[in-house]
This record gives sequence, C-alpha cells and structure tokens, in this order.
Amino acid sequence: MRGVINHIAINVSDREVSNLFYTPILEWLGYVVEEELDELTVWVHKGSGTAINIWDTKEEHKKSEFNRHAIGLNHIAFNAKTAKEVDEFYELLQSIEAEILDPPAHYDEYEKGYYAVFATDPDGVKIEFTYTPSMYTKKGEENTEEIT
Repeated sequence: MRGVINHIAINVSDREVSNLFYTPILEWLGYVVEEELDELTVWVHKGSGTAINIWDTKEEHKKSEFNRHAIGLNHIAFNAKTAKEVDEFYELLQSIEAEILDPPAHYDEYEKGYYAVFATDPDGVKIEFTYTPSMYTKKGEENTEEIT
C-alpha cells in the first residue's frame, strides 16, 4: 500500500529494559515479534504490516542522550479507534510503571475531539496514543461517539 510507513527503527540504550516497556504495549496494539536477532527485535503489525525495529545502540553512541527537541524524531503517535481505548492504554502504561507525561485529556487545540495520553520510553522517546475522531468519519460527517 503506497504511503503507509514500512518501518520505524528505534535505537535504545538497553534492549532488555526497552523490551520490558515495548512488549506489552506493542502486543496490545496488535504487533507480533517477527524476528529476534542479537542486535535487533523486529515487531510487525498484524493488520498494516508496519514494522517497529528496536535496535541496540552502538557502544560508541550510548552516552548520547535522546532529545526530542533536537533534529530528528520528536515522538511516535499511535491511533486509537475510540476514546475508551486511550483510557485503556493509560491503564496499561500505569501497569508497566511507564513515565506518564500527560494523562488522558482533550486537546481540542490540536483538533476537535482530539483525546490522547503521552508517556516516554526508558530512553525518553515520547509515545502518544490518540483518538482523533476525524480519522474515523467521512469528511463533513459528525462523529457520534461520546468522548469521556
């Protein structure tokens, strides 16, 4: 499918620690481990085929800290089908003791009905899970889901 993201590669300082964070999240989102290599874990989404690759950072770069405000990746956002899913994802984040940046809230300044939760992975990469009503309605139609 043209235009769909093929893969995202995330370099981590400690893959064992990062896998404790990413495994429950990616499984909950519908990803499965496709391949486990010495330096890499490949997660593939069962529906879209998009892959998330978790890489060990090369030793000479491990002292570098991630800064989402520097050039490069700012954050990764995943789609929710409902606002309730955002709340469920928040519960999952709490269960794995993830660092929560912002609990579920409305962000109408982004878009009407935008509802999201924000956290960081063990290396500080910002993760967002968002319900964006306009993604699930035809242009011009009103979304009838009640947002909590």
